[in-house]
Amino acid sequence: MTQLQDRATAGSRAATGGHAAESDDFRTLFVTHPTPMWVYDPQTLKFLTVNDAAVTLYGYSREQYGRMTVLDIRPDSERERMRTAVRSLSDLGRPERWQHVKANGELMEVQTYGRKVRFDGVDAILAIVTDRTEVARAYRQASDTRSLLDSIVSSLPIGVFVKDMEDDGRYLIYNAACGEIVGLEPGGVISRTDRAIFSEAQAEQFMLQDRHAMDTAGVLVFEENVERCDRSLRTIRTLKRAIPAADGSRPRYLVGISQDITDRRDYEQRIAHIAMHDSLTGLPNRSFFSHQVTRLLTEEARPRSFALLYIDVDHFKHINDSRGHPAGDALLVEVARRLKALAGEYGMVSRLGGDEFALIFLLDEPGSRDAAALARGVMDLFSEPFDLDGATEHVDCSVGIALAPRDGDDVNVLLRNADLALYAAKGDGRSTYRFYEGAMRLQAERRHDLTVELRQALAAGQFELHFQPVLSLADDRISGFEALVRWRHPDRGLIGPAEFIPVAEETGLITALGDWVIREACRTAAKWPDDIKVAVNLSSCQFRQFGLLATVVSALDEAKLHPSRLELEITESVLLAESGQNLQILHALRDLGVRIAMDDFGTGYSSLSYLRSFPFDKIKMDRSFVSGICTDPGSIAIVRAVTGLGSGFNLTTTAEGVETVEQLTRLRSEGFSEIQGYLFARPMPGADAARFIAGFRHEQFRGEESLSLAS
Repeated sequence: MTQLQDRATAGSRAATGGHAAESDDFRTLFVTHPTPMWVYDPQTLKFLTVNDAAVTLYGYSREQYGRMTVLDIRPDSERERMRTAVRSLSDLGRPERWQHVKANGELMEVQTYGRKVRFDGVDAILAIVTDRTEVARAYRQASDTRSLLDSIVSSLPIGVFVKDMEDDGRYLIYNAACGEIVGLEPGGVISRTDRAIFSEAQAEQFMLQDRHAMDTAGVLVFEENVERCDRSLRTIRTLKRAIPAADGSRPRYLVGISQDITDRRDYEQRIAHIAMHDSLTGLPNRSFFSHQVTRLLTEEARPRSFALLYIDVDHFKHINDSRGHPAGDALLVEVARRLKALAGEYGMVSRLGGDEFALIFLLDEPGSRDAAALARGVMDLFSEPFDLDGATEHVDCSVGIALAPRDGDDVNVLLRNADLALYAAKGDGRSTYRFYEGAMRLQAERRHDLTVELRQALAAGQFELHFQPVLSLADDRISGFEALVRWRHPDRGLIGPAEFIPVAEETGLITALGDWVIREACRTAAKWPDDIKVAVNLSSCQFRQFGLLATVVSALDEAKLHPSRLELEITESVLLAESGQNLQILHALRDLGVRIAMDDFGTGYSSLSYLRSFPFDKIKMDRSFVSGICTDPGSIAIVRAVTGLGSGFNLTTTAEGVETVEQLTRLRSEGFSEIQGYLFARPMPGADAARFIAGFRHEQFRGEESLSLAS
């Protein structure tokens, strides 16, 4: 037996008054106990004795422990803290977290419990060490020796109690953690019953649980609200079990472990709320919303009749881009507040994501409104301006409506149909509402089928370019061609872009299709005379891909086409969305030598400001103004305004949709630079464009009264 083991034996005898049996029990318990423990001198900090578990866990031999102090198992950063804790006794009676060093130099996180003891006739400190994740193991390893059991139990951070059920359930053990849970000192609980401590109702509840636990083999778990002495309620989780009698008779003692889980339950409730609610607006999210819709649809007594409104904030992205995301968030919060006030007691509002909201509104309650009136009410909410951090903004919304159970008896079907109605409302120009109709689903299916066919068409090379000539009025020559994409469908023949370009933009296929158009247009134009340009329309969606500039550079290089012979036509939507990034790309293209034209000029609401923000090379006046040039004074005024802008900004001006000699004559007299339209020629395949160039005669064009080139 080593010196430390001898001292453990002697110390146990001194601590137990020399009773050999108890000494042996203490020595056996201490030395063989699986929880690492030691006793040290608070004056010298030397180890007086350590148990086998400490030797195994730390890797130091007993001889090494005999030469060490408790500072030696700590890193330098923890030693002064340990000295302070010993001097102030701050580590006694409550758990402390430390870093300890194993014999191999490995650091480990531990939690220790300290308690004063008498050892070998002197005051000492018993230290019990547990891994922070295995505190529960200490409870199962409590010693049968009362002095050590008291040290361990009183130090545990979880409530532990033992009752004598043959003595009216009097408490034999009630540790400090238990006292903290109910606001009582352990000394005031020991030897008393529940009736003497708690309210009558609470005592009856505890005693009922105890009887159940005593009659059950195994552990019972109870969770309840317990009133503390200060009348506050705490949520307590208690495990109770009858301690089996050694002789197999009916158990006498009941052991319980209690834990205050109030904060945990509050946290779980907050997490559940977060999981089911939008963090910005506090509204129910899509998951909770779907749950509520399902509940309304499946009520056994009577499925409810309700309207599901799908609400989208129109042009919300513009607010984010112009005012910044904080302003966008403020707008969403205010929208949520207004919708919640509108819903009242008959509805529930949810934020489904982004700028999309949903509203359930019961239709079968007294005082509830019909769906159309409700939709108008939603739109009226947006008639009042929004105050966004001191800036006033006017915002509209679009609404899609599905009625349950008429339009679906499943939450996913209802949401899909309301979304289809919203899509139709946006297609009608936004700022309106639409009810779901069966035809909308068929249109959606057709869009889906068209999307599938578009992918196949791209892979199969079914697209082709047609070219419409652009005529220069200054020298009566062909100045260029506009490239227009067509789809040669194997069953439906030639399909114009108006039918498939919107779908390509929605699905992202416009990027691949647009790249092909640029490359094909450059390859074709490279075969024409050097003074003839080719114009290609760009979608705003293509600017979302950073590869646009690389595509143009590659296409020009592959075709060996000079950049000045390529014109890229954009509409206001390119500058309206992501204007900073898009302007950067446009400047890079223009620096490359590519010409930039604004198409459909005059149809938007901010064209003039865009002429100042970017140095365009050309503006193309929309055909709607050309059609009335000979009869409508307003159209004539616009034509003259465009001519003035062209002169002031040094821009080429092009008129689209010229179909009559009278229109051509008027445009020439007003000083337009170029014309394009059916009067001159219809779009034609690339081969026909080459023949058109070869057969073009200036004289033919100057005879305007007998012009028949389009035939």
